[in-house]
Amino acid sequence: MSTEQHQELSSVHSCFGKGLFTPEAQEENIRCYANSQPFRHCCLRPIFNEGLLGKVRKELLDYLHFTLKETDIYKFHQSGDLANLDGLPDHEKAKLQSVQKMRDAIYSQEFRDYIDKITGCGPLSGSRTDMSANIYKDGDHLLLHDDAIGDRRVSYILYMPDPDDEEDHGDWNPENGGALELYPRENKGSWAPAVSPTKKVPPMWNQMAMFIVSPGETHHAVEEIASEKKNKWRLSIQGWFHYPQPGEPGYRVDQMTDVGEATLKQIEAKESRKSGEKGDEFVSYEKPVESVSTPYTQQDKEYLAKYMNPHYLDKNNLATISDAFAEESSVQLGRFLNNNLIEKLLALIGDIDKEDGMCRSRVPSHGTGEVGRWRAVRSPVLRRFLKLDGELVSNTAQSHNQQLPSEVTNRPQPYYDNLELLSNILADVRDNLFGSEAYARWLAHVSTLTLKSRRGIARRFRSGLDYTLASPEGTSGVLDSVLCLAPRIGADAEEKWASGDVGGYECYISTEDDEDDDASVYRHASEDTTLLTVPAGWNTLNLVLRDEGILRFVKYVSAFAPASRWDVAFEYDIDSAGEDEE
Repeated sequence: MSTEQHQELSSVHSCFGKGLFTPEAQEENIRCYANSQPFRHCCLRPIFNEGLLGKVRKELLDYLHFTLKETDIYKFHQSGDLANLDGLPDHEKAKLQSVQKMRDAIYSQEFRDYIDKITGCGPLSGSRTDMSANIYKDGDHLLLHDDAIGDRRVSYILYMPDPDDEEDHGDWNPENGGALELYPRENKGSWAPAVSPTKKVPPMWNQMAMFIVSPGETHHAVEEIASEKKNKWRLSIQGWFHYPQPGEPGYRVDQMTDVGEATLKQIEAKESRKSGEKGDEFVSYEKPVESVSTPYTQQDKEYLAKYMNPHYLDKNNLATISDAFAEESSVQLGRFLNNNLIEKLLALIGDIDKEDGMCRSRVPSHGTGEVGRWRAVRSPVLRRFLKLDGELVSNTAQSHNQQLPSEVTNRPQPYYDNLELLSNILADVRDNLFGSEAYARWLAHVSTLTLKSRRGIARRFRSGLDYTLASPEGTSGVLDSVLCLAPRIGADAEEKWASGDVGGYECYISTEDDEDDDASVYRHASEDTTLLTVPAGWNTLNLVLRDEGILRFVKYVSAFAPASRWDVAFEYDIDSAGEDEE
């Protein structure tokens, strides 16, 4: 080795923590990586020279602008591209000297070789760099994905929370959220992730987590930041190492063959798990229900009065609602269930949410609420919520032998009694109101549409855990009928739900037919694509005509939400030919 090469190597090594490159440390990291679960990963700590890392943190906070980024799958604050600092004007580069020094060290040949020795990833590109700084504040999160986009080879996250935080004594309190959650597969033969993670990596100061990106396997998420302390930020630098580019050492034309095969298997798994996951199969009516041949009768009115607000049963009011629906293709009806029924629901939901810790601005434990008739719905690549009378699947938190906290598994008997009573009421509304032909006739008169079949579910979106993502649902035009039950618990609860800041709202967006439906390609609901946003409300019926190609999602319900979002959600398959004629 020449003197110049030796000096360059020493310069790179000086950026990292003492002893990182010693044979002993390398062997320990190789061992930890090989034995890690649920998929292979490692955490290097301390990874960088303390002095350098402190300067990097200061430069990031002092000189970079962080922009709020929000889609159906994430919400956080991100800097510009740190990989291309060389293109900045000299006066800006001068302010980010430490950041540039760290970037060069991360993508140096020495560190890339070190990663290869630990993970067995093979050669990595030195010319294609990919990194940015992210700040997660209260309510910020990143939902489940596998990072498998393009030619990414290794993912890394460098954590830089406040090292001088007196509350945490330099470490990160897990109660503040922000952990990197790692998800196993449903089972050995599946490419779908389990509903719940089995490993959490806290964002510790001067720690770098990394793993080889593998389609359908390296599923992970960033837990929401939920701290009672203001300005509790999770600062990190996140990026990827890529496969060698043409002309670089180690480049092979077929280097991504294995990734391509894995991606095809993942796509096959994605297609197979779409069926029946948003509800049971459509159930057809004996004959199509439409307003002319199936009139809304006095008998229908008496039947529906057991459930619905009498105001919405009057034929004159029906005409007014029908006009509003015809104008906008949607309508929201407040105070939909009658007083007797809704008072029972409010008391039961309030007690259950309080017992489950849904009202305390903390991310609850996975498995919370998965008792009685309530089951977690797979797959979290597309959705996670609790379904009443859902299928008992193999990927619940309990099935992976997780040690759930006692407050999740041990509840007082009144909790179970209330949950059973609530389940019975919601099942009655699901089956005997929304599933009835009397309601179908009422709906046909409101919408002037012809209804062919229906399917529906009762759901619970737990605060700090649950969501659905925007994805094609494989149906033609449908009429959505969603009874939202988002309790107004607390003085500012109604304002929180209405603002959308705590999520729980349902959003309808347009998309191109040929757009990639991979959840890793994050969707941005911009002004151009957003068709309708419906805030979570209490006892509100939302009727929306959803044409083919329209995507919808229920935004992740924040741990800061006043309660869970409960609902009864139905889809009615409509006669599209009749709709087109109208």
